[in-house]
Amino acid sequence: MFEALRWRLTAWYVLAFALAFVVVGVIVFVWVDHRLSNEVDAAMREVSDAALVAVQQREQQSLPSQNPIGLGLDDVRAVLASESLGRSADVFVLLVNPDGSIAGNPGEVPQEGLPDQAALEAARARGGEDWRSAHVEGHDVRLRTQPVYNSAGKLDGFLQSGKSLEERDKSLRTLAIVMAGGGLAGLVLATVGGLGVAAIAIRPVRRSFQRQREFVADASHELRTPLAVIRTNAETIAAARPEDESVGDIVAESRYMTRLLDDLLLLAGSDQEGIDLSRSRIDLAELARTAGRAAARLAADAGLRFEEAVNGALTVYADAERVREVLLILLDNAVKYTPAGGRVTLRARADRGHAVVDVEDTGIGVAPDEIPRLFERFYRVDKARSRALGGAGLGLSIAREIVDAHGGSLQMHSAPKRGTTVTMTLPLAR
Repeated sequence: MFEALRWRLTAWYVLAFALAFVVVGVIVFVWVDHRLSNEVDAAMREVSDAALVAVQQREQQSLPSQNPIGLGLDDVRAVLASESLGRSADVFVLLVNPDGSIAGNPGEVPQEGLPDQAALEAARARGGEDWRSAHVEGHDVRLRTQPVYNSAGKLDGFLQSGKSLEERDKSLRTLAIVMAGGGLAGLVLATVGGLGVAAIAIRPVRRSFQRQREFVADASHELRTPLAVIRTNAETIAAARPEDESVGDIVAESRYMTRLLDDLLLLAGSDQEGIDLSRSRIDLAELARTAGRAAARLAADAGLRFEEAVNGALTVYADAERVREVLLILLDNAVKYTPAGGRVTLRARADRGHAVVDVEDTGIGVAPDEIPRLFERFYRVDKARSRALGGAGLGLSIAREIVDAHGGSLQMHSAPKRGTTVTMTLPLAR
């Protein structure tokens, strides 16, 4: 139980760490992407602004019949070769005619896919610059398109500059790999650290729980002898004075307390040393039929119909008394929580190397979310009804402890007002 709790706490700890790491990682990645993209835009802006100034200056000096974009080719080439523009080495500039054809390629970059016609149309329609990312010759490129106007306000052409995004993408990929590797290493360290922290955190709970179990075991042992004396004397008095109802109540309650102490001692022994089993080869089918005969009488007294479908032999290596105790617990619960007129069914069969016993009823049932807690000690869905029927909330806990000790399993399926089916599975003997 505590080991499962330790792993559960560790899982929450690791999950919190992972979520925090993802949030921080996304923020860092977006921030770095923004910074690198800004650096790309700044480099392009520095070069393209200088090139645009050169083109406009030459346009003012040109004759009306000359093409200002073409005349600015040497000036743009000088801009690209300028040592003052330190980041211009990988920025290209194209001089584009108004019809979209290339008027000059001072950087002598490959022209396939250039200029970007959509960017030209957007800059023409906007009457100003256009920024976008495009895919040119298998590479992602950042483009800036600027219209060039003469002194009369007529469009003389465009200046389209660009810069490859390969370096930026490479830096982002490297960052992602480093962050992923760091995240995996962090998760491993968080898991190891979480296990240690969880072990320390649950240590006081473990000690408290152990002291509680020891107290229950010691108290049960101490109460057993005086309770036996009370029960014996009460039964003697009841035999002599059968008309005295108060003595009968004492006998009934002392018997209930005796059963409760026996259950507590069984669970206490299971906690400390495990359940002591006396195994032998037994026929589970015959054991089920024997328990079914006892349940049939209880069902008849409660106004229920009892059905049995147990055929053949099911040989298991088990403690007959303990397994019979489990069967009686399951059958007793089915009878207790099924209203008069209902049905209790006992089935036994072999299934893939296991002996399977089903106890099915048409009783009140329980909600699916309550089922896991029904196997906890002292847990009862309807405490008032359970106490009135003589239940202490230990039966299913004891049944699961016994079945687990045999290497089997105990499963429950139920729905409110539709009944319950409890399935016990034990390995068949080889």
